[in-house]
Amino acid sequence: MPNNDRQPDLSRALNALRRMVRGLRSAAEAIERELNVSAAQLFVLRELAEVPDRSVKDLAVVTMTTHSTVSQVVGQLITKGLVTRTPDASDGRRAVLRLTRQGATLVKRSPRLVQANLIEGFRTLGPAERRGLANGLEKWLDASGLGGGPSTMLFEKPLLSGNRRSSSRRTK
Repeated sequence: MPNNDRQPDLSRALNALRRMVRGLRSAAEAIERELNVSAAQLFVLRELAEVPDRSVKDLAVVTMTTHSTVSQVVGQLITKGLVTRTPDASDGRRAVLRLTRQGATLVKRSPRLVQANLIEGFRTLGPAERRGLANGLEKWLDASGLGGGPSTMLFEKPLLSGNRRSSSRRTK
């Protein structure tokens, strides 16, 4: 184990990362327990509440993640009856997403997302600090062997291959 007195930057970075993960995990667990949706699902719901009639592609941009990840989350929200997908009135090739009444009610009673706090906090940094932090994190992940993985929504559980799910996990 490295001596923290000789590696204060490593200690600070790991402790900051631990605090961030602990805060994210704690908030995600509270949201699932109280609202029966994941933090990723609530993030998408809040974005749709702010600007309705977005496509999956639009949501991928504003959530800063991949189209397939957002598509998965949206599918779960449609299954739960929180979101509807309808053809765009101005372009029938495009589908738009809207909150249902149940989805809007859930968003109104939901807490502020920790992701929103992190995004807001990041924006308070100067441009050089933001760039340096992003570059440093990417280099750290690459050097650790974790840089090649997909950038999914925080704590969103991937679907099992072939869409197989345990029936006990789907019980309401």
